[in-house]
Amino acid sequence: MKKKTTALLAALLIAAVPTVALLASCDKEPVLDDEIIGTDEKSEFSPNIPEGTTFEGETFNVLLGSVGTVMYAEEENSDLINDTVYRTNKLVEEHFGITLNIEKTGAAATGAGQSEATARFRSLIESGDETYHAFIHVQHSGMPQMTLEKFFVDWNTIPYINLNDPWWYANITNDLCFGDKVYVMTGDYINYVDSICCLVFNKDIFDDLGLEYPYQDVIDGTWTFDKFIDLVEKGSKDLDGDGIMNVENDQYGLVGWGYELAPALLVSSGYSPLDRDADNMPVLNQNTAEAHDIYQKIVDIFADGQTAWAGWQGNDWATQYHSFTQGRAMFQDVFLSNLSSYKEVEFDFGIIPYPKWDEDSEYMNRSSNMTALTYIPVTNTELEFTGAVLEELAYQGYYNLTPNYFDQVLTIKSTRDVESEEMLPIIKNNARFLYDGYAPSIVNAVQGNANSYASSYASELPTYQKDLEDMRELLEAE
Repeated sequence: MKKKTTALLAALLIAAVPTVALLASCDKEPVLDDEIIGTDEKSEFSPNIPEGTTFEGETFNVLLGSVGTVMYAEEENSDLINDTVYRTNKLVEEHFGITLNIEKTGAAATGAGQSEATARFRSLIESGDETYHAFIHVQHSGMPQMTLEKFFVDWNTIPYINLNDPWWYANITNDLCFGDKVYVMTGDYINYVDSICCLVFNKDIFDDLGLEYPYQDVIDGTWTFDKFIDLVEKGSKDLDGDGIMNVENDQYGLVGWGYELAPALLVSSGYSPLDRDADNMPVLNQNTAEAHDIYQKIVDIFADGQTAWAGWQGNDWATQYHSFTQGRAMFQDVFLSNLSSYKEVEFDFGIIPYPKWDEDSEYMNRSSNMTALTYIPVTNTELEFTGAVLEELAYQGYYNLTPNYFDQVLTIKSTRDVESEEMLPIIKNNARFLYDGYAPSIVNAVQGNANSYASSYASELPTYQKDLEDMRELLEAE
């Protein structure tokens, strides 16, 4: 890829309109290159922190749960991301006269590991331990309950931080926060974009079928569920002619790791189990008929076993990966971080966002619940110190880490065409979360090839209502 193109994308990424502003505009079309508004030339340090602010001799302590290890860079090792983080950390240390102490819990990125880290955070806070200024962890595995129980600081009260600035992940406030409080946030110091879902597609299969690549549909706002499903159906083929579809031998229109693929499809449909009232407080989304239809369309993609394949067993992650990389899948669900493993793929492939439900909807690409988020414990008695350090780390990450990460994705990690480059800002700027609970499991529906949304919702409604009542009571408590 030419350097000119790489530089252009980096400029687009760091000059992007703050996401919260995009959402407030209610614009239904994707963010396009020529619509992105530039910013003033970067200052050396965040303009939100008064010049001369220092915390000489202080140590800023961060505890990493089962994610977020990108912040941990002990030394330079010629890896672009590691070295960017290392230099940024040193810059912030020297600027404030401090030491950054970033520790790992050692918790694995498994369900058990995530719960282990959550339990440790809870224990530290309940014991009154004031060591750590920030925790980095996942969105689920008990963290929402800790948030509701007020274990964490409202980011609106932290000095120097303006969550409207583009180096903060503003979509968190749209999907994970209610009322007027923001108890979880993260910034560009953590490379949160690596856990955003997107689709890769095999250009050779498109060419063999005489089909246009979906890029223009994305730009025109016509990349919809129906068009996507039509392509998935056309992309499947019984390669060995035995009349039985097998992921090891035949070609599928869509493959993926089911526990990520099913929720990604649900998020892209625009479905959310919770709505908001006039006070931004959660209420149940009880449009059962619409939700049932959405679940049905997703289940139908997989139900006949002929067009799409989702893996559920431990070794199935490798199976779906090889299905695509060996040329036997039209589409595959991936995290942006997965793209590094495609540089040896021999055929040409493209990268696109997930489709939207219809032309009047918005693009929504799922931020996995494995996304590294930042929690400030209520035991933190140094909020000015915390605000300054995190603000500066996020500011520097926005101008250095995120552009370098995308540059690595585009070059070292083998994006193959300019059109895919144009898709990446759309994927990043339209990333959303799915709030766990308060609805039947899309994973169970797809895994069982059965949509029982309406009946399941009706049977579980008393539980949802009680849980929501508890949730609102916790949110309203001072």
